[in-house]
Amino acid sequence: MRLDTVKLELGKDWSGYEEAIRNALQHSNKLLTKINGYIIDTAGKQLRPVLCLLSAQASGEVSQMSYECAAVCEIIHTATLLHDDVADNGDIRRGVPTVKAAFSPAASVLTGDYWLARGVDLLINKCNTEILGYFTTVLHDLSVGEIIQMEKAEDLDTTMEDYYKIIECKTASLFMAAVKSGAISAGAKKEDIDSLAEYAYHLGVAFQMRDDIFDYSPKMDTGKLAGADIKERKITLPLLCAMANAPEKEAQMRHLIEGIENTVTKGEEITSSDKEIIGKITEFVNSNNGIADAQNILEGHIAKAIAAIAALPESNAKKRLVQLAEFTGSRNS
Repeated sequence: MRLDTVKLELGKDWSGYEEAIRNALQHSNKLLTKINGYIIDTAGKQLRPVLCLLSAQASGEVSQMSYECAAVCEIIHTATLLHDDVADNGDIRRGVPTVKAAFSPAASVLTGDYWLARGVDLLINKCNTEILGYFTTVLHDLSVGEIIQMEKAEDLDTTMEDYYKIIECKTASLFMAAVKSGAISAGAKKEDIDSLAEYAYHLGVAFQMRDDIFDYSPKMDTGKLAGADIKERKITLPLLCAMANAPEKEAQMRHLIEGIENTVTKGEEITSSDKEIIGKITEFVNSNNGIADAQNILEGHIAKAIAAIAALPESNAKKRLVQLAEFTGSRNS
């Protein structure tokens, strides 16, 4: 399944979203305009606005508010990435230089601030208070998720419960706001909003799990550096599964990660020592069914996502939501 095909099917609704985000970000400053153009030209999947608009279509009549909600989804997501790249000293995202690398760390932070401010402005002036509440929760969750992840990268004591909390805050929360805001903007019934929210939770969790599997799959052309999560001292699902299968080696694996050099000071540079550690951990994950078990857990969430919207009225939008869930479980980028 190709997201480009879904965007084409969304037709005037996708065009409405694109116009809304262009209008929201427009500014007379030349540098800001240049940076905004760079971000838009190197944009990712734009999955969150797609989910927002599909949820609106599946729920009732798509409105101008639907377009504004879709724009908010992408604006907030992008703002957090601009900040993350500075916090993580990241120079590459989606296979191209980040704004931090192409312009400067200050440009990335300040542009992220600008995008965030524009998103909040849309929420206050173009959406209703219920939708505003959804996205203020997202902003809270995103920051808390990052802080928990930083803490766990220092302490190296991440449990499965910690892992779920982090990915719920950092990924699932915005997925949920995307579908709920889209549904409300189209006049959805409460039970349909609740169903879509459950769908989005499981989809967001599965989406992040698939991303985390990529880190242990260097042969996949994902645009993500293999070993990047280990380099950042992140203990994610494949490693948690492998340690559960070989508990006698858990303390050894956590101790190994302690030897990774600080990412903030080293950036994405991987030293020979780091490479050796990454290789040992990757081998441990592969030899103890970490990837296979992680994929099985992921597929359980996909099944729950699809089941959550089973009662929604049949429509092409619902069909696409189901296909997006199925695609998430097997995507390679």
